[in-house]
Amino acid sequence: MANKKEINETTKSFKEKTVEFFKKYSIISYIVIGIALFFLSMLLTAQMKTISNTEELIAGKREAQLADELLTLQHEYDALKDKYVASEKIVEEYKNNSSTNDTLISSMKKEIDTLAALAGTTNLKGEGIVITLTDGTKSSVEINSNNLVHDSDVLTLVNELKAAGAEAISVNDQRIISTSAIRCVGPVIQVNYQKVATPIVIKAIGNAQYLESAMNIKNGIVDLLKGTAGIGITVVRQSDVMIPKFDGVLSFRNATESK
Repeated sequence: MANKKEINETTKSFKEKTVEFFKKYSIISYIVIGIALFFLSMLLTAQMKTISNTEELIAGKREAQLADELLTLQHEYDALKDKYVASEKIVEEYKNNSSTNDTLISSMKKEIDTLAALAGTTNLKGEGIVITLTDGTKSSVEINSNNLVHDSDVLTLVNELKAAGAEAISVNDQRIISTSAIRCVGPVIQVNYQKVATPIVIKAIGNAQYLESAMNIKNGIVDLLKGTAGIGITVVRQSDVMIPKFDGVLSFRNATESK
């Protein structure tokens, strides 16, 4: 009987300790789980706040970008509208004043004709002078390179005519323009890359009396060519000098308009 009693007490003691153990460690588990849940909720809250701030930042950037684009489009629209209004006014003026249109067209045509003449793209006629150059007429023994017409002689005469106010010049019917070249290639003179030979005929349109006086001035180019070089040269005044248009290519490869 004593053993049974002891066994019962031992069993009772074991049960009480077991219950006490589970109660003790169950509370600790709840505490650990609670702490973990607390930190997890804090992390979730922080993450949600970060996501919210990011969305607000992106939305703000998009709104600012759209505002800038809208402002740019508004400026472009205003500029186009101003151009449209100005164009409408011009069209309306043309519609309401046909006589002004005729005057404007006539003025523009006159300006185009003037520019074409200056550029050398039209045939011209008017009073002026004709200069004829021939090689020296001395005997074959005395003839040397100084008695021949050189490119420098032609170039000097052309420059003197320009300085004297010539409005148009040609050399053996080659129109002289701003890009014309007068040079010697071997024994041949080239004007606008075309060969010219004596007699060389230089025509100039302008005030005939003034041009003739400028050429025949004492100790001028004509006296120099006649006396020193022995070249044959005549200067004749004419009332109706004909000068042809430039027959080459007019174009720019490298030059462009500067604005």
